[in-house]
This record gives sequence, C-alpha cells and structure tokens, in this order.
Amino acid sequence: MLGNIILRRLPVPGVVAFAVGTAAESLLIFLLLLVGAARPVAFAVLAAACVTVYWRGGRRAPRLHDPVKQPAGRFTLVLAGTALAAYVVLYFINALAPELQPDAAGYHLGLVAEYLRRGRFPARVGVYEIIPQGLEMLFLPAFAIGRHSAAKLVHLAFTLATVPLMLRIGRRLAVPDGASWGAAILYFCAPVVGVSGTSAYNDATLVFFVLCTFYLLLVWRDTHDMRYLMPAGLTAGFCYAIKMPGLIVPILAVIFVAVERRSIPLRVLGPLAAASAAVILPWMLRALVMTGNPAAPLANWLFPNPYFHPNTLTGTLTPATDIPLWRYPFELAVGGSLVGIVGPAFLALPLGFIALRRRAGRLCWRTAVLLALPWVWNQGTRFLMPALPFLALAIMMALPNVLVWACLAVQSVGCWPQLAALYDSAHTWRLRGFPLAAALRIEPENDYLAARLGDYRIARIIQSGTRPRERVYSLISVAMSYTDREVLQFWHSAQAESFIDSLRVVSFDRDTPFYEVRAVWSPRLVWGVAVRAAQSSPAEWCIHDLMLYSGGYRIFGSPQWRLRAWPNVWELPLVFDENRATRWRSWRPIRAGMYVEAAFDRPQVLSGAVMTSHTPGFHVPFEFYLRGPHGWRLITARPDIKQTPLGDLRMAATRAIRAAGYQYLLVSSDNEGNGPIGKAIAGHEVEWGLEKAGVEGRVTLYRIK
Repeated sequence: MLGNIILRRLPVPGVVAFAVGTAAESLLIFLLLLVGAARPVAFAVLAAACVTVYWRGGRRAPRLHDPVKQPAGRFTLVLAGTALAAYVVLYFINALAPELQPDAAGYHLGLVAEYLRRGRFPARVGVYEIIPQGLEMLFLPAFAIGRHSAAKLVHLAFTLATVPLMLRIGRRLAVPDGASWGAAILYFCAPVVGVSGTSAYNDATLVFFVLCTFYLLLVWRDTHDMRYLMPAGLTAGFCYAIKMPGLIVPILAVIFVAVERRSIPLRVLGPLAAASAAVILPWMLRALVMTGNPAAPLANWLFPNPYFHPNTLTGTLTPATDIPLWRYPFELAVGGSLVGIVGPAFLALPLGFIALRRRAGRLCWRTAVLLALPWVWNQGTRFLMPALPFLALAIMMALPNVLVWACLAVQSVGCWPQLAALYDSAHTWRLRGFPLAAALRIEPENDYLAARLGDYRIARIIQSGTRPRERVYSLISVAMSYTDREVLQFWHSAQAESFIDSLRVVSFDRDTPFYEVRAVWSPRLVWGVAVRAAQSSPAEWCIHDLMLYSGGYRIFGSPQWRLRAWPNVWELPLVFDENRATRWRSWRPIRAGMYVEAAFDRPQVLSGAVMTSHTPGFHVPFEFYLRGPHGWRLITARPDIKQTPLGDLRMAATRAIRAAGYQYLLVSSDNEGNGPIGKAIAGHEVEWGLEKAGVEGRVTLYRIK
C-alpha cells in the first residue's frame, strides 16, 4: 500500500511498488524506534493510516507492461511451474517452523525482540547494534504478531517476489521467456537461497532489491523517463540499509546512468542520489552520532572511537586461503566447503561465456562480476547470492531450449533436500527436510528447538540461571531471540575485546616474559608524566600498570587527572586501575612517537615510575618524560628493565568484568575458539572467583562472586 501511494502516478509492476513500500515502511519504523514509540499499537495505527490513504487515492494507474520477445513454450511452463510449486511448499513449511539458523536466532531476531520489549533502540553500542538494519525494521511488526515464524515469512516474501522480477528483467533484456523462467528456477532452487530465504536472514532480500534497482534502470534506459530514477535510487539505497556491502549497488547505479548518458549530468543523477541518500543517511547519521564513525563498525582506523578497535571485524573479513582456486566452482556448486551450495546446474557456468556475444549477456556478466566483489572479502556462499541471478541468466540465454530444460530439471531435482544429501556433505548449510509437524506446532516448539539448536539450550540456561536485568559476558554465540537477558559477546565491542584479552593473558601468558620498566630520578615537583615509544616496531604496545612513586610511597591515579594517548586514549584508565589483569593496548603496530601521558590535577612530588608490560620483550626502547613549570622534558631514555613474574591474576580478571556490570560469565570447554579458556576455568572455579549457575553439555554459566 505504501508503494502504491508513493508511486500512484508512475506505471510500475506490483513487485516494484512492493519494494518501494518496503523501504518506506522500514524508514517509518526506524523513526518510531528513535522516538521510543515502536509498540504494537503504533504499528496498528500505521497500518490503518496506510489503508485509509490507499483507498482514498493511493490506488494507481495500470501496471507497466514489458515487451515479450518470445513467450515460453508449454513444456517449459509446465516444468518450471512444477518445480516452482514444489519448492514454494518446501520453503513455506520451513519458514513456518521455529527459527534454527544461528545468526537469525542470535542477532537478527535477538535485536528485534529487544526492540519490541523496549519500544526503542538501546543505548548500547556493539557491532550488530550499530550496523544498518533495514530488513529488521520489517521483522519488528511481524515479530510482534507471530514472533520468529512471522519474521521468517517476511523474508520468504522477498524470496518469492524475486521470480516474477527476474522474468521482467529477462523481457527488458530481450531474453526469451523460456530462458528467463529457467534462470529464475536455477536461482530459486539453489540450496543456499532456500536456507537463507526461509530464515530471518537478509541475503535474499538484498538480491530482490538489487534486481529491482537493475530493472528500474533498464526501464529508464528504454523509456528515457526520469521519473524511474527516484524509485531506482530508493531501492539501490535500501541495499545498504539491508547490509553494508549493499553500498556497492547505488555506486553501480550511478556508473550505469553515467555510462548510458556518456556523462554525469546532475539533472539525471540528482533524483537517483537524493532517493538513495534518503534511506542510507539515517543509518549513517545514527552511527555517527553514537560512535563518531558513520561507517561503524568498519573503518575505525579512519574514525577512531571508544567503541571499536581499529581491527574490529578484520578477522572475519578475510578470504578463505585453504581451498585451491581451481576448486572454487565445484565447492560453490556442490562441494559445500564455503558454507552453502548453489546447485549442480551452476557447474554449466562456463557455457554462460557464450552469452558474451550478446549485449544483454555482456551486461549480465559485468553486473555479476561487480556484485561479487564484496564476496572476495567474505567468502561464504550466501555472500555471492546477488550475482547468482545474473549468472543464471547468462547460462540460460546461451543455451538452446533442450539444454534449458535439462538444466532446469537437474537443478530442481538435484537441489531437493533428500537428493542433495546423496552427493553433498552432511555439514553443508542447506535445508534438511520437511518439518510439517513443527510448522503446525504439532511438535511443541520447545521440543523442536531443544533437539536441533544447541544455542537455544544455552539461551534457556541463561534465562533460568540469571535474574531479570542481570547481564552476561559470553565467550560463545547465544540465541539472543530466545532470552530477554542482555548478553555481551566477546568480539562485539572494544570493551568485549578487552575482557577477552584479559582472560587470555591470565590463562595462558603467565609464563610469557613480563617486564618492569623502571625510571628513577631525584625527587621533584612535577605536573605530569609520560612514556614514549622511541622507535617503530611490528609489535603492539601494551601497559598493564603505570605506577608512580614519591620516595617509598605510591601515588595513585585520580579521576581528575587528564589522560592522553596516541593511539587509544579511551582505554588509558586501565593503566591506573590498580588491576594488573587489565591492560591498555595500542591495538596496532608501534610507531615511533606513540605515547601515554597523565597530567595531574595538582603538582606531585615524584621520584620514579614503573611501567609493567610484555612489550620490552620485542626490544622496543622507551623514554620517560616529566612535565615541569617549563613544559615537558626528557628525564631518561635508558630506563632499567627487569623481567618479573606476572603472577596469578585469574580472580582479578573476572573482578574487572564484574566491575563493568556483568554478573555472569558464559564459557565453553570445546577445543575450538575460546574453548581453552573454558578448560582453564574448569576445576579451578575458586581461583577464578566463580561459581556454577548452569551447565549445558560443554557450556557452563558461571556467576562472578
């Protein structure tokens, strides 16, 4: 209804009105969350307003008709229709079943559930809290009605709408309908599409909006009607609102317009850019206001802030290196080593190069390659989904009808869950069956989830082992949508990374060389002290404590001191917190001139300073400076360095977590990830200051005393 209201004077297909209305609804719910009014009653009022406006003038003129070069034959329609009907039923039943996918049950719907409880965005800043959540805004009213299954059905709607959109794109490219139907089935039946499109992920929705943008640009190219650039910009910008790699879509849209016009006229690009900005800027501005970084949680090296370290997410955005390049097509199609498969018909992709003889084929190939660029940095198969429809079109437009039918049959039959199990790895990410009893709740939801989702069982021990408003620091992932407790996972923010850093140090670094860097001078009245790295090094700089002395007495830190550092000034208080388990880190290689500095609130008589650190083991020289009445002066460039034991700091590490407001620690004793920390704790709970509050297999919930 919103799409029809906005585009009431512009002839567009129903799927385009659906897309534009989606972007508008997402923005409205974003605004409701900002003002703290995202409640079911607000959603009902919004729906009533849409109905009223729609029936009083939002209904629109006849739809846009696309030219048909060659209608599909009856056999093609029967084959495609049969495959489509079978997979629609399969997908619908899986979407109705309770949510099993970890990311969906974790942060996608975990945040949605929290937003619904609060009626607003939380003040908390973390990786998932700050990224664009355009589709989650649509999950929110659905979740208020039907919880997880309703949100999954929202995503399924976009998956289904992709099929008629691909048919319309094929017609705009002058591709016979038979080939377009074949391409749509190749995409729709792909196992990675099925599992993502029936869960509360966002990949299939991104594909839909990529295709919608592409279609609108083709209509603009064919009709020279500038009115189509506004909805094209809106759908292109919403690709970023869905997920950050979608920013490539508005960029490619601008390039497409510039190439078609052979120039960059502002009169043409203005509507496109303005509409894109309308849905991109709200998320960027929110990130800017909350963190000082409009691209948070990325680009923190460019926009330093206290919420994320410069290397946040860099460990997850790296290409897979253990698979030979020549195996990638096989692994993507049927192998499964890249988490998900696209189906056996895509093994025919080399035949798609034949389509390069045609203008439409070249356009599809260029678009597919450009949309696949973000996949290079995150090589899960689902991140390649935006390119799949264009690759499927390239394959189909290169084949005669007989081979189109063969590919269609191979894909639709070979991707069915039971048949895919004959050749595919048991661990590949795909649908496993037909959970009709769970979808209809004949099998109770709790039983279904407890038997199939370990993260759900973990969420239950958190729910039963903690009290409302208590918080948990977790070293593993948690199905956040199944608990109402606040859980901080170990990599979601700078604070979370500092906690895990302390736990690792006290668990495994007690035998690592640890040093006291001591500078001594004659007692004098000073206004500040600083330590400077004298040369660059590939190592990081860390400081556990900086202890100041006046004769035989310690001078303890004060909140009134002005602390400065380059880099990472925000964590400098850890140097003066009297807890050796915590530490300040540069979080980047040392560069000459890096420093930490404390300016006192009143003059202090000092006679020495001791920096405790692992860094001297890398032979980095340090200089100590004092601030006197005439400014900063080097006091020594040759401090004494002595190796000293780190000591048993296990209880100090957990006390630091407790002091930050987290009453519980959730760990696993597996052999992977942070499991070694869990093993180090098991059997030594007293030394860590912990007591068990719940156990689920190898996962233990500890209460911090």
